[in-house]
Amino acid sequence: MAIFGALSVIMSAIRVSFPLGNPNLGSTPVSISAIILNARSTFIVGIIKGLGVSIWTGQALLEMAAGIGDGIMGVFTNLLNKKIGPMFAVIIGQFSRFIFTSGMIALVLGVTSVISPEIAYPLIGRFISTSTSLSLIDVIFLIWLAMIPAITTSIIANVIVSIVIVITLKKSGLLKRLV
Repeated sequence: MAIFGALSVIMSAIRVSFPLGNPNLGSTPVSISAIILNARSTFIVGIIKGLGVSIWTGQALLEMAAGIGDGIMGVFTNLLNKKIGPMFAVIIGQFSRFIFTSGMIALVLGVTSVISPEIAYPLIGRFISTSTSLSLIDVIFLIWLAMIPAITTSIIANVIVSIVIVITLKKSGLLKRLV
């Protein structure tokens, strides 16, 4: 658990420059832990990722929400692994980040923008003007929409790396010994 958590923090520092966002590889260790560890341990890996990256970047609102969302994605991937196997589980699990990770970030930033706009505005000001009167649901939805390009590039990068790792683990026979 600690190793996957540490890897997720370290791999969050690996950013790919891309015009639609700068994806990082921090959720790959969460996906891989989901096919090796149990669901509870995988969720904890997501929490470790959120805590570690929060401390490293100083963006606790964003990163803790992302860590919780990635932890939920890990639990979902773990459940899928038992039904459809590791390859498709990590692919579908990564795509579930559209709901779990983006949704959690949008929820936290949306609620924060209603409770404390001065805290949330630096994070969401480029997406939503504070002069408009929007409902909480509208704000959450707009934040979620604004994240689609960045989360899409992140999902694609993490799917590719996760597939390579799963194939490598299968070919080496480690996956069967670890599970």
